[in-house]
Amino acid sequence: MTAPHALLMARFARAVATYEAQATVQRAAAVRLAEALGRHFHVLGPRLLEVGCGTGTLTRLLLARFAPAELVANDLCADVGVCFANAPRVRFLPGDAQTIAWPAPFDAIVSASAVQWFGDLGRFVGRCAEALPQGGVVAVSSFGAGTLREVAALTGRGLRYLSHADFVAVFAEAFEPLETARETCVLRFADGTAVLRHLRETGVTATASGDAPWTRTRLDAFNADYAARFPHPEGGVALTYEPFWFVGRRR
Repeated sequence: MTAPHALLMARFARAVATYEAQATVQRAAAVRLAEALGRHFHVLGPRLLEVGCGTGTLTRLLLARFAPAELVANDLCADVGVCFANAPRVRFLPGDAQTIAWPAPFDAIVSASAVQWFGDLGRFVGRCAEALPQGGVVAVSSFGAGTLREVAALTGRGLRYLSHADFVAVFAEAFEPLETARETCVLRFADGTAVLRHLRETGVTATASGDAPWTRTRLDAFNADYAARFPHPEGGVALTYEPFWFVGRRR
């Protein structure tokens, strides 16, 4: 496992207990993704692969809506496997979805708020195409360049996100687009410290590899800069997410 992946796994492992309470945007994205998939996917008793299942927010929606014969739930963080220990028809598959073997074929492949971490999205799309029959469906949500823009501006650190158009174009190489959408969500927090706590409790601070320690002096300066540059109109400070969705059929 590479050092960045080890760090990512460690940070998400520490956030398992707090993720669902803090990940409001990710939960809403999962709900919208399941609804979009439901408009285009009508296989009875399907076999599904979920990539980046986390603590199971989308998993539970898929089980309830599609009654799969089997749902293979994958995540980089092996610790989340405990969330599926007693889940019927769920097979937990730990490991990096970019490299591990998939027990294909599947009728649909889904992923919510995970593929933005992938170094080569095109390779992932190719793997999806190989694991699905013609007409099989892929449904993915991710985040765009507006995501956490405030933190990136203040710290100089963050993921390099694709634009919505570029994201769709990568998937459209192998999948006929059936539905795409994007939106902007602005959350409100009391101050920069609360933003950092939110990021830590969703595991997102894995973007801060090699960052300087948060001393009191540095934190005070961060809070002051955040309040001055990114105030929320209702008080406190703003934090932006730009979620988007893609549902496509294998060509």
